[in-house]
Amino acid sequence: MMIETTERLPRGSRTWIAAGILLVAAAAAHADDALWSELPPLPAAVSNNAVTSTDTGDGRTVFYSFMGIRNPFNATTITPAAHRLAFPGGKWEAIADAPLLNAKARVGANAVTVAGEVYLLGGYTVSGGAEVTDPRLFRYDPGTNSYVLLAEVPVEVDDTVTGVYQDRYLYLVSGWHGPVFNNVANVQVYDTQTNTWSQATPIPGPLPGLFGHSGTIIGDRIIYLDGVRSISGFPISNSAYVGGIDPLDVGSIGTIEWTQLDAHPLAPTYRAAGSQGGSNGHMLLTGGSDNPYNISGVGYNGQPSPPLDQVIDYDPLADTWTVLTSSGDHAPTMDHRGLVRFGACWATIGGMTAPGTTTGRVYRLTPPSAVTPGEFNCDTTVSLLDFAAFGGCVTGPESGPPLSGCGDGDLDGDGDVDFADFAALQRAVS
Repeated sequence: MMIETTERLPRGSRTWIAAGILLVAAAAAHADDALWSELPPLPAAVSNNAVTSTDTGDGRTVFYSFMGIRNPFNATTITPAAHRLAFPGGKWEAIADAPLLNAKARVGANAVTVAGEVYLLGGYTVSGGAEVTDPRLFRYDPGTNSYVLLAEVPVEVDDTVTGVYQDRYLYLVSGWHGPVFNNVANVQVYDTQTNTWSQATPIPGPLPGLFGHSGTIIGDRIIYLDGVRSISGFPISNSAYVGGIDPLDVGSIGTIEWTQLDAHPLAPTYRAAGSQGGSNGHMLLTGGSDNPYNISGVGYNGQPSPPLDQVIDYDPLADTWTVLTSSGDHAPTMDHRGLVRFGACWATIGGMTAPGTTTGRVYRLTPPSAVTPGEFNCDTTVSLLDFAAFGGCVTGPESGPPLSGCGDGDLDGDGDVDFADFAALQRAVS
């Protein structure tokens, strides 16, 4: 097991060559930095919302946000509202509210994309201190703007980890089981082609299981880590495990060979944003808190739970953790359900910036050396699509800070997006 740490070099201008001209990008991160920038914000602040994305195939990404809580100190502000954003070029728009459970909306649900289809499952309702976990699984149909009810989860869970295998199977790893008010060790597998569930080898630890943990599936490996144990005081876990999936035994017994990993070198996380799938075969993890809480952001120990300002990379093939430095305008966040894929980049959608304080901001996380300046859709190529999106960002010289989602258009690093930047990108694309 190896642990690596990158160090940030002094900030400064960096020269990029694009279409035979030089684009000076003082605002760009160095090759060993992860870069934060903003995308268009949600219509309203929300946290503990279920998030995912789909790839349209034409260089655009559609982001989805379902449910969540507006004011974490008031459970009546849990909302069924759902929104989507086609980016670049689109705006957040309301879609059909997520289905209610016993006339109540949910937090702690999961959204996940399998074979281009968006699935929504789990979560729990809160009423007068009583919490009920939702056993239902839905598929969102964008054509009819409706939710299709599918086979129920055998052991209902919330605050769980999802993973996608072979772009067909949906895995649920552990989670809080509302009916008995405890964690479960179950690993449950849903076959999207047959609408059936099966049980795989349970997690080996920590027992009885976890909630608010993070994880994903990369190749034939399931990774899960951190989260909270449902024992006295709800202590945070710093354990990490990887499981090898037998590709010939998925839908029957579901054999998984589990191995414990060394813990990552930073603070353990609760409700962090973990990447849904891998980036170049790696898992990314950012934010969260190391002081577990329920919905308010105040810990079970009565102390505030501040968000963590950290970005961690895990390479399952080399079995290495890498702590990434980061730059750019970004407020650390927690209370997430996942880190959403965006081309070669990732995004957090909403969350909490402090106990009880939700945000509607959408932050793009660009891994080191993933894209070049002027790119809006993170597909690693400056194209006409970027050019069209960039045109909507230009507000004239000395116009002030960039508009939301336009920060990467500031190619000369002077603090605004103006005609000089526009002309530079025009020459780059031509």
